[in-house]
Amino acid sequence: MQKTLFPLLLGASIALLALWASDKPETAAAASAVLPVIEKETHPTDYFAPPVAGGIHLTGTCGELRPNHFHAGLDIDGVVGNAIFAAADGYIETIKIQASGYGNVLYVRHPNGYTTLYAHLDRFVSEIQQFVKNSQYEHERFEVDLKPPDGLFKVRKGQQIGYLGNTGSSGGPHLHFEIRSPSGKAVNPLLCGMPVLDNMAPDIRDMKVYFLNDRREVLGSKVFSLKKDKKGNIGLEGDTVRIGGARIGFGVKTYDKSNTRRNDNGVFSVALFTDDQLAFQWTADEFDFDDSRYLNAHIDYPVRQKYGAWFHRCFTLPGDFLGNYTRTETMGAILLDSQNPIKITLKISDALGNTRKLNFWVLRDETAMETFLSAPYQFLLPFDAENHIDLEDFSMELPKGALYETVQLQYVVNQDKNGDSFSPVHHLHDERTPVHKSFGINIKPTHLPAHLRSKAVIANCNSGKPDNCGGIWQGEWLSTRTRSFGDFCIMADTIPPKITPVVFTADMRKKNTMAFRILDNFAITGTATGLTYRGTIDGQWVLFKFDKKRNRLEYTFDDRVGKGEHVLRLTAKDDRSNEGVFEGKFWR
Repeated sequence: MQKTLFPLLLGASIALLALWASDKPETAAAASAVLPVIEKETHPTDYFAPPVAGGIHLTGTCGELRPNHFHAGLDIDGVVGNAIFAAADGYIETIKIQASGYGNVLYVRHPNGYTTLYAHLDRFVSEIQQFVKNSQYEHERFEVDLKPPDGLFKVRKGQQIGYLGNTGSSGGPHLHFEIRSPSGKAVNPLLCGMPVLDNMAPDIRDMKVYFLNDRREVLGSKVFSLKKDKKGNIGLEGDTVRIGGARIGFGVKTYDKSNTRRNDNGVFSVALFTDDQLAFQWTADEFDFDDSRYLNAHIDYPVRQKYGAWFHRCFTLPGDFLGNYTRTETMGAILLDSQNPIKITLKISDALGNTRKLNFWVLRDETAMETFLSAPYQFLLPFDAENHIDLEDFSMELPKGALYETVQLQYVVNQDKNGDSFSPVHHLHDERTPVHKSFGINIKPTHLPAHLRSKAVIANCNSGKPDNCGGIWQGEWLSTRTRSFGDFCIMADTIPPKITPVVFTADMRKKNTMAFRILDNFAITGTATGLTYRGTIDGQWVLFKFDKKRNRLEYTFDDRVGKGEHVLRLTAKDDRSNEGVFEGKFWR
């Protein structure tokens, strides 16, 4: 193992930020007069109708910060079974059934080249529902991705196409609604004329200051609390803010509010001005799905992982190539002066033009320069290069573009304390450092019995229950790909999934459904495959729906199962082909 250490001694410090600031909401006209015009594709504002009746009440906005991605549409509150309508004329281009993700989802293609998406549906209207069920039985699969012929399901604007639900990875009943442009980008529906009642400005909850090097890489950071006066105006205590650093950036925790719901939603724009000149701007107008994971560079990822707090960075890391930024000379990095204070203006806006502003001044404090000492590390991984680590029993290949800033990687080898692994535990930095692209890791096992070779996996064993990252053999090495740092070792998975009856008895004559719970001993990540299952009655495949968030399989009786005694067989297989089986007889 490389033993040279690269301790880093860099100076920066911070005094408590101070100064009360104006916090009065501005009108949309005033906000647009200050913010620069961004040249982007214009979208229709009178083409799409609301996909629900009775008004749009938002529980989630487009661009909202979510784990590993920006939210691509609107979450519209509702009750399971509420009617969902086509937002414009067109035809149903795609129908998907997923155990997680969007759940039951429809894609409607429109003559203007746009596509609307309706996700987490409870079910579709009858003719579409029957088409899907026939396809599921034809392919003997619950999860399907169907492309009906273009003219099969034509729809008119305002025509019902489904029912609001809670399928897939939904956290509660709602409609997830997207508008996608002809180029395939997710367009903020609020820019397309969706009628939402909102005259409330976003709320600023907290701020941070970051100390940067000349490449906008973070050396350290500190949090300071905001204050509210009796009128509710947000500001900072004191006069001019003195910061003991040469180059800095800011971060803000902020949420949008609406008139009809009390929940916190995502904001539309975060802009920062220095001496009234735009230094940084992020805007949630449209999103390229291929770039959505850059969210992990846009937010303060370590704070999110450790504390669950969402901070927008008001500067860009050098490896952040998200297309939602206005290109400026400094990209949010602020070079402080010890004699001349710099005016900072932070403007937070929602998509309807409601804006909140925070003003303060910053000055470099030469008498309070703080140093940030890095922890010992073994490998220096530049963000703008391909990186490799090749050791006797461990190797890693990190592609160019996988990192957002240069990483001082800590690598340590420890013996497994629990005795259930077949290699040392390779500590690869920590999970609070984000990785943009998947990378390869390879581990050589120790004392692995030959009969367990087919059951061996690379496990992420950071804490608690380990995750199966998959693994294929390449000679003496077990290899996989992952998207996170952490602790990795080789383990064996020999335990089949467990199938537990939830609704099943010998007498099912008064039951409309039967249900089971399936659980595996490993969670999965990396290249590992999820559970597969198959249910038959009297040897014939039947449609068991799978709700992944509840690990629940459910079959609804239909005319395929008549009166009399029947035999059920349900199997579940994991990534290493361990198979659990449930068999039982029942009467109808």
